[in-house]
Parts: sequence; structure tokens; C-alpha cells
Amino acid sequence: MKQVLQQVANQLGYRISKIRPSVELPYIDVLDLVLQNYMQQNQDLFFVQIGANDGKTADPVTELIHKHRLRGLLVEPQPSMFKRLVENYRDHPQLDFENSLIAAQNGTANFYAIRDDGQYQLPMWCYQIASLDRDKMLDLLSGQKQDLHLPGDIESLVETIPLPALTFQTLLEKHHVNQVDLLVIDTIGYDFEIIKMIPFDVMKPAIINFEHSLLSLDDQKECFAFLAQLGYSLIHVSVDTIAYLHAPSRKAFHTF
Repeated sequence: MKQVLQQVANQLGYRISKIRPSVELPYIDVLDLVLQNYMQQNQDLFFVQIGANDGKTADPVTELIHKHRLRGLLVEPQPSMFKRLVENYRDHPQLDFENSLIAAQNGTANFYAIRDDGQYQLPMWCYQIASLDRDKMLDLLSGQKQDLHLPGDIESLVETIPLPALTFQTLLEKHHVNQVDLLVIDTIGYDFEIIKMIPFDVMKPAIINFEHSLLSLDDQKECFAFLAQLGYSLIHVSVDTIAYLHAPSRKAFHTF
């Protein structure tokens, strides 16, 4: 297809080439714009973040928490990452933390994560793909096996961690949360399952930021349709989707 397009362009006197910027370009923080719009009428915003990791690396709300001093509850199941999370937000007394899994049932569940024993110098993203789905973790590692110089038996890198599990409803009850204005989810392909746990009949977050890129195409379509039926407007920002219940809108065409 690329060759065909290039041939057509050549016949018309044009040449197609990829532009690689030589400088780092600024980007629009869409979530910040959405928050600012929402906070014009709702100053006391409360957020819940599920899959907060260390609260610093590739995190969509870190800068917003510092900038707006947001109140919220951050959930991270990995014990090692949870310690870093609490430490990185040590100057934010308005935040609460929970070291548990969010799952379909209360109790205990197996969680799969990369061993942090220092044997391999792995990039930080490897420690961000911890998941309830062991196969999904292995698939993600397999795709980068050669670049990371991983051992032939990549399964040896994965450890099983039994962790306390809470339902989304139990999480809210435990921390006495009655309203969630912003819900941020990053759970390596489990995002839609958590969205379906939300008791929308009694509480509807105004803004939901979740990672759609690791959902199957069928789950993406179902998730987008599910949220649209609830009244959300959606926008894709890189690997994430922002669902906004009170999105400003305008008519595409004007009649005179």
C-alpha cells in the first residue's frame, strides 16, 4: 500500500516522506483541560486511581495532583510499588492509599508481577505490567524479548503474589467514599471489568480515564458503547480514553 501511494504521489509530482521532529514538542494535556472545565463548577473534586503503581512513572494524574492538590484515594496491589507510591506522595496529606487488588469478589487473589531481585536490569515499564492475567503479562514480555535480552524461559521472571482483594464497592465503603468525580484506571487489560463494577445507578463518576489499548477490539467496542449509553462522551488520547459525562459540545453545522 505504501508503494502504491508513493507511485501515485510521484505521478502527481509529489514525494511522501516521514517527518521526524528534531526537538521534543509540547503536547496538550487533555485530561487537565477536562478537569479545569469540570472544576469551574465543582472545586472540591475527589478522585480514585486504580493501578497507581509508584505514583510517578508514566502516570496521567501525577502532575495534576501536584498542580491542583487533588483529594483522592490511590490503589496499588504490588507491595514494593505501594511503598514507593506512599513515599512519592508523602507531602500530600489529602491523599489516602489502599494496598489491595480490585476484583470481582472480596477475599484473596493471585497477582502476577516481575521479580524485583536485581538479576536483570529491566526498564520500569516491565514492573508496570503486573496483572491478574498471567498470560497477558507473558505476551507483553514475549513481544520485547529480544530487545530486553531476556532469558529463554521468560516465565521464570514472573512471580505469583497472593494479595487481599476487594470489590470496587467494598473499596468505597472501606474508605467512606460517597462520591467519585474522577476515576483513573490502569490495570493492564482489566479496565473494562472494573468499569462494569461501578454502581452507576447510585454513583456516576463525571470523568473516567482508562487505558483502552490493552483491551481486545471486541472489548473496546463494547466498553465504548457501554459508556456512551450511560451518557459519556469519549476521546482517545494515545493509549488512553477519557470519558466525560459533562463534556461541552457544539453543533457540527449551523443553519441560518
